[in-house]
Amino acid sequence: MEKTNAGHGMHPEHPHQHPHEHPRPHEHSGEVDVRLEVKYAINKIPSVLVDGQAQGIDTVRLRSYNGKLVGPTIEARPGDTLNILLDNQLPMTHAPGAGHEDMSQDINTTNLHVHGLHVSPAGNADNVMLELVPGQQLQYEIKIPRDHPAGTYWYHPHKHGSVAIQVSNGLSGALIIRGDIDEVPAIKAAREKIFVIQQIPYVINDQTKLGQVEPGDTVNGHNVFFPGNWENMKRRFTINGEVEPTLQLRPGEVQRWRFIHAGFRNNLQLKLVRRDPKTGAEEFLPQYLIALDGITTGSIDPLEAVELHPAYRADVLVRATDNQGKALPEGIYWLVDGTQDAQAESRKLARIVVKGPRVMMKLPTDKELAPLAPFKDVQDGEITGQQKAVFELRIDSEPAVGLINGKTFNHMDPPRKLLLGAVEEWEVSSPQHPGDTRYADEGHPFHIHLNPFQCTLKLKGVGGEKEKRVWKDTIFVESGQTMKLRTRYERYVGMFMVHCHILDHEDFGMMETMEIVLPGGMDMHMPDGGGGHGGHVH
Repeated sequence: MEKTNAGHGMHPEHPHQHPHEHPRPHEHSGEVDVRLEVKYAINKIPSVLVDGQAQGIDTVRLRSYNGKLVGPTIEARPGDTLNILLDNQLPMTHAPGAGHEDMSQDINTTNLHVHGLHVSPAGNADNVMLELVPGQQLQYEIKIPRDHPAGTYWYHPHKHGSVAIQVSNGLSGALIIRGDIDEVPAIKAAREKIFVIQQIPYVINDQTKLGQVEPGDTVNGHNVFFPGNWENMKRRFTINGEVEPTLQLRPGEVQRWRFIHAGFRNNLQLKLVRRDPKTGAEEFLPQYLIALDGITTGSIDPLEAVELHPAYRADVLVRATDNQGKALPEGIYWLVDGTQDAQAESRKLARIVVKGPRVMMKLPTDKELAPLAPFKDVQDGEITGQQKAVFELRIDSEPAVGLINGKTFNHMDPPRKLLLGAVEEWEVSSPQHPGDTRYADEGHPFHIHLNPFQCTLKLKGVGGEKEKRVWKDTIFVESGQTMKLRTRYERYVGMFMVHCHILDHEDFGMMETMEIVLPGGMDMHMPDGGGGHGGHVH
């Protein structure tokens, strides 16, 4: 996997380095230069695995960043500027994206979203209103604030109507902001692995036997994204472009794992398990949660399973010790998806080999992590307003229609106005419609750009479920559930999006434009160009 460090530019992994390990940058210049070429590329994906060994290989032709199944890892620090040249080398298709009757809306038109970053949404920064048609390129300039939280973020296209098809081709990559949490001694000593988890629902062309996600295969058959179809296709989740990759832990070792759900629909419950050789019973190893959606939680929480919905991120520490703190014996463990049947081969996500000389490494303490939580709780007395978002999907038409508060997305509609400096409570719901077959009653992951929110999350802790107040940028709202989220509109004015992160739902219209404006109702109009500067109010 390629990666980009501040001051380094892009380069391949060190040839002697494990493909999942990511060393921290040693130099620092304040500028991160990246080139992302969006183009078709031929790659290979294992189709059948037995005990971790590929028994069949599919050759696939997919849209890609730089010709790979997963985009390069980008690393930066607070105060840096991301200079990302996005070069759309895809051909014109003259096929519109989901929900588009306007044939000028080519499905290969693209753009870039830095998911989770608190940066300007204007100009050439995190501006999802931009459109790069095939043959165009754009220099993004994204200035990261000096007080930006260190953590795990990601990037992907955000062109309405084309998001699901482009992300499901593999157009996504990790974006890591280095900072204070990386200097905690126990975390600094831990080897780090990044997991970009993708769903690629390719199809097989019978004439060429070439796996493809081509316009004709997808635009005219959006039901590939509907519930249950991922399982029926028998495709596998990939990690960094691999199916069931192998990782190694030494007995007693602590590693930091950064999980990124870059898939388009299905949720995951990540468990680390092994089968007892005597009883056959499945035992789990705890994963110690330290961050969610790039934001340090301020504590270390042992979990039995890590819940990942589309766009979620989670940073965990894994220690190869038993319940008594003794180093694990050598053997094979598995990272599995707990939502699937225990006997299903497809539940296996990665093979973990515990072997090598024993080491006894420490975990960080709550006392070390508490000062690193970047945001204070939102108090009742801070709330200055209320917002509501009701997510619904109508399926009585083809294609389906996504709704927020009863309306489908239209870029011509005026944005919902929010005031800079306001602190608001959002009521977000996924209502049920008993007996009404016009609607699909299912949950929806709510995502808001620009500013994170505070919410109460249920964690699958060791010993039982527990609730925790956390900061996130994406939260799954179950069918029939209403959640309350609190957020502060800070630093930036400009337009951005709220939407469902089941990406076909977003393309079908489950999205709304927001605009943060200056108090008093005065919009702030920024000059053209220099998007990294636009929309920033001191």
